[in-house]
Amino acid sequence: MLRGISTTLSIGASVTLGATFLLGVAPTASAADDESVLGQGGGSLILVLDGSGSMKEAGGSGSTRMEEAKKGLNGVIDDLPDDANVGLRVYGSEISDGPGSCEDSELLVPVEPVDKDALRAGVEKLKPLGNTPIAYSLEKAYADLPKEGPRSIVLVSDGEENCQGDPCKVAADLKKKGADFYVDVVGLQVDAKSREQLTCVASAGGGTYYDVRDLSELQETLTRTSIRAARGYEAAGLPVEGGTSPEDAAEIEDGQWLDTIGDSGVENYALPDPGKGTIHVSAATLPTKGFSGVSQVDLKIVGADGQACGRGVREASQGAGNGGAPIVAAYSLSAADRQDCSEGPYVAQVGSNNDEVQGLEILLRTEPGIEDPDALPAPFGKASGFSDAIEGDAPSGSPVSVIGGPNFSSAPPTAPGTYEDSVLAGETLFYRVPDVGWGQSAVCDATLGTSTQAADAFGRGVGVNTQVRVYGPLKTVADDFSSQTGRKQWRGDEAVALHAASPPVVYRNRESTSEAPKATQVDGDFYCSITVLPMSAASTEEIGEIAVTLTTSVVGEESGEPTYLEDPKETANDKAAEESSDGGPAWWIIAAGVAALVVVALALLAALRRRSGAGDSEVPPGE
Repeated sequence: MLRGISTTLSIGASVTLGATFLLGVAPTASAADDESVLGQGGGSLILVLDGSGSMKEAGGSGSTRMEEAKKGLNGVIDDLPDDANVGLRVYGSEISDGPGSCEDSELLVPVEPVDKDALRAGVEKLKPLGNTPIAYSLEKAYADLPKEGPRSIVLVSDGEENCQGDPCKVAADLKKKGADFYVDVVGLQVDAKSREQLTCVASAGGGTYYDVRDLSELQETLTRTSIRAARGYEAAGLPVEGGTSPEDAAEIEDGQWLDTIGDSGVENYALPDPGKGTIHVSAATLPTKGFSGVSQVDLKIVGADGQACGRGVREASQGAGNGGAPIVAAYSLSAADRQDCSEGPYVAQVGSNNDEVQGLEILLRTEPGIEDPDALPAPFGKASGFSDAIEGDAPSGSPVSVIGGPNFSSAPPTAPGTYEDSVLAGETLFYRVPDVGWGQSAVCDATLGTSTQAADAFGRGVGVNTQVRVYGPLKTVADDFSSQTGRKQWRGDEAVALHAASPPVVYRNRESTSEAPKATQVDGDFYCSITVLPMSAASTEEIGEIAVTLTTSVVGEESGEPTYLEDPKETANDKAAEESSDGGPAWWIIAAGVAALVVVALALLAALRRRSGAGDSEVPPGE
């Protein structure tokens, strides 16, 4: 049955579109042998470090702030993957004051494939001396980066601008130049006024603000947050440019494609002939309307006569509700559905009310027709109450370190097993559960540990809302939203256990009238997400990192696999990988794990967003 307009509600959840990277941590036997638990590297980052005179002040650990920063940076450099592209710039380190001091910004290491010796030598040159020209240095750092691809600036500062520049405005202007560029900011023992400005820089640059108060913890924190710095942001897929009308629609094959939205109205994509099968399309982008606005993505399929095949799909995100996670609109069009609309060729139309250019991921899966669908298991019958009844595996063995990503493409593979991570208040993290088969359910169990820092910050307060969710292969929510075990409050004074599970994967789930079973109508990779929603921006800064233990499970015996009339198509992404096998991995595979390097952290101020529903009328994309 053709999907109508879809509304996905989420409990309070918020996220920063902050950073991610990868560190070489050996997986246990439960992790996939052919994939790094932490994803892939790549991307370009320029680290901009404060060399002003205030960095020679004592950091509270017997060393100066600069000495502690050097120690932390050298620790991270040791663990950098060889395919990272990293540069280093310092400001305020050459001229103490007077003429030229507000243009004292030097590129110590250019943004090139990682050269650990050069980076160490650059770190060794750092010395605290002059002023704090942050705005000027951001502009110079942007020019240091490549003109294309995922790029990131990581600014580390112990104070605010003192050269009459406006770094918040500069960050906002740079962010407007591309969806694949972000600014993250680390504040080292800053005062309230400096924190306010640096937080603004991170927010305007689409990134994360991290607050470091105890420099004795700097190296450990910097290692974890540098990992976050390079996998986040970037959408992934083969490049495509959607047409402005059905007549000039861009042709796409099965696979994942990457476009931009918010720059040219409705995007049009010509779909392959599905024969007797089903077309599955999903469109994912990040919300851009901020805390109080409503961001939306609209998707519909039209036939040769330009008329829509059934109703469209609208997904919306408002303010503080979905944690800034990607908005995903998914649509399935079967042979039976197509009897009620015109003949092909068919065109997928994607629109959005984004007020800035953002990456758009288009996922296409053309599923062949099958033999005797009536002989397959009946659709999953429960619309609610099923999650608690589907139990996952108990944690076993030592957890594997893993760093969650802020979107589907950056989610690290987490084969059934137990993992450890940390989540920041105001953050949503994603993890990929590979190869969930027919008849099986994906289960996500997460435990948020205790925190004296958070417990002290809350005092008599009510704490924060936390949530774990499960998403299906089309990136739509597959868990039981009515389950109380998936959403709880956390105060830091005691650990909180969260649980979510999907219905079993059943071909005939596409006949269901409920969204969760529809999300499990095809087999493939599933996703877990963990979200923490702060009650206020102040609590975000005070709570700090929250230790998380995640156990992923795939339960149930494989059964009910449909007999397809022909073999499923090879994806365009697989073809590209095969074609480039002689020269290393295809660029889009590198991009899937992308972005930058080196951040310092503890807490963040997040951009809060909420998913909200839409009505039941037909949805013209972009309206």
